[in-house]
Amino acid sequence: MMFSAMRAMFRDPEGKALLAAALSMIATGTIVYVWLEGWSPLDALYFSVVTLATVGFGDLHPTTDPAKLFTVVYILSGLGIIAAFISELTKYRASTVKRHRHLGGEGDAEGGSVPTEDPPA
Repeated sequence: MMFSAMRAMFRDPEGKALLAAALSMIATGTIVYVWLEGWSPLDALYFSVVTLATVGFGDLHPTTDPAKLFTVVYILSGLGIIAAFISELTKYRASTVKRHRHLGGEGDAEGGSVPTEDPPA
């Protein structure tokens, strides 16, 4: 069901724009960290995703002043874009679950159970 939510989201122009913005932020971070820190592309990609996901494992961190300044701007601008993308995906996921319930489905594609009726109030 998650894949059908993603397909529905990507049919929407706003969903496509949010995906493009999120991927652009991650790509920008990856390129900048390779350039400023000399990290491998994989390490830079990993750090970019971990940073924007607010996980912050701490195994990698910027060591140069320009990279530290970039990271501040990267977090402040990228966090909103990633949050908007996740919010939009969640909205489509909820509508997919609701439609699935309406059609009488009893489980989702990921193997989880989807209740067929609303819980008591």
